[in-house]
Amino acid sequence: MKSRALYHIARADFLERVRRYSFLVTLAFTLYAAFEANRGNIVVNLGHYRGVYNSAWLGMLLSLTATFLITMVGFYVIKNTVERDQRTGVGQILAATPVGRLAYLTGKALSNLAVVGVIALVLLCAAFGMQLWRAEAAGIDPWKLVAPFLFLTLPALVFLSALAVLFECVPGLRGGFGNIFYFFFWTALLAAGIQTHIGYLDLVGVGFVESSAKQAAHDLPDYTGGFTFQIGPHGGESLRTFVWDGFHWSAEMIAARLGWFVLAFVVLLVAAACFDRFDPSRGIFRRYAVRGRQLARGARAGLTDAENGNGDAPAIAAAAPSAMHLTPLAAGAAEGRFAGVLAAELRLMLKGRSRWWLLVALGLLIGSFAAPAGEARGKVLAFAWLWPVLVWSGMGTRETRHGTAPLIFSSAGALGRQLPAVWFAGALLALVTGAGAGVRWLASGDWAHSLAWIGGAMFIPALALALGVWSGTSKLFEGLYTAWWYAGPVQPTAALDFMGASPSLSPRVPILYCGATLLLLCVAAVGRRRQIRG
Repeated sequence: MKSRALYHIARADFLERVRRYSFLVTLAFTLYAAFEANRGNIVVNLGHYRGVYNSAWLGMLLSLTATFLITMVGFYVIKNTVERDQRTGVGQILAATPVGRLAYLTGKALSNLAVVGVIALVLLCAAFGMQLWRAEAAGIDPWKLVAPFLFLTLPALVFLSALAVLFECVPGLRGGFGNIFYFFFWTALLAAGIQTHIGYLDLVGVGFVESSAKQAAHDLPDYTGGFTFQIGPHGGESLRTFVWDGFHWSAEMIAARLGWFVLAFVVLLVAAACFDRFDPSRGIFRRYAVRGRQLARGARAGLTDAENGNGDAPAIAAAAPSAMHLTPLAAGAAEGRFAGVLAAELRLMLKGRSRWWLLVALGLLIGSFAAPAGEARGKVLAFAWLWPVLVWSGMGTRETRHGTAPLIFSSAGALGRQLPAVWFAGALLALVTGAGAGVRWLASGDWAHSLAWIGGAMFIPALALALGVWSGTSKLFEGLYTAWWYAGPVQPTAALDFMGASPSLSPRVPILYCGATLLLLCVAAVGRRRQIRG
């Protein structure tokens, strides 16, 4: 009975997902990645060498590509299954059935695995196609093509599927903070696998690939021990080739990969313990929170009774109802209310932010002003513009999330006044939180960095607004912005540095992002017009 319930939960959830446009977009992105691999823009280099495109090398290359991209991006694709049941009311129906918490979450994890498994299967088929297309080696060895997907990709996807369920069950991780935290968690796991070469910490499996490929290339002339897994153009460098016969799977290697299955099961057990079964009073965290509030309420009630004497409730005189008079709206009052709408949007953005949040923002503002010129100032600015990411991520999605879309979209000026006000509010927030670096650059006459600072303040909210309007969720911006922030300003990569954090800045880059801002605003306006008419 339990296996039947698991199957139907996973099947229903999987079928619901694959019928969405977002799934088609994900498959299109996967096919594009396979196309780039075939063009030579996704490569594994060992110094000036790469492997001949035989079954072993292509299986390894496409498996590593699948594991890397799916574990990085796939989390944001599949982290919505429990939330969707909560939002649509299906969860409350399931909560009334005999299906237990662990069974329900296991079914959801299997659905996650099926979704990311289809993506990996597309890249596996691409590996077969690439060997036929490139024709660098005669004969296809199916086992050498498939084995890396079984031992490298599958364990990572199983762990990812369970981890996405855990993030949805833990209150602090199910929202925007969890989306940002996962990127840094994934980066730490990737670095651990590369630096330590401990198989049980190597989620992506890049350590296994590096050690095996280096061992095969050890006797090549002019090989000095380099290893690079590169996604993107590599400058047209001509690489020499060598023959790699594939992995020699030892019991230790297989045990290290199977360890991720065990860890995935442990993650599901923790998720089941944290899952509230769509009843806020049953969650382990909320249970303690409710108990604390009840104790505090009881203490306050005791104080009130003592003040009133003998526990008698104070008498409340009923006020006589008075006639209500509404102030008539003056002619043309709706005109010129942009400043009021802007102020309202700013208040909505900052609503619920604690004093600690404001203090950290103030500290980063002061730090970016006091930091010395150069790389240090750019790095502080980068963190100053990471701190409000959860504020920006609500742009374009707040109306749908809080059910106010029918009211706002039917009001006058929803497109011509409210949408620009949202963007202006986000831009003002960026200008204020990054004002420390901007003021110093303006004062010193550094016009290139000043233009980049202004362009970044315009670009960030435009990106958030466009992605929010079209996707209807904040996850897309949170994941994309965090990865872009890390690859561009933090690394730094000149073409991706949208805020001018790098000391050496090309004047063309800020102009490029100013143009991108205009394009994103047009995209957001088209999406909002579609929502209004829809």
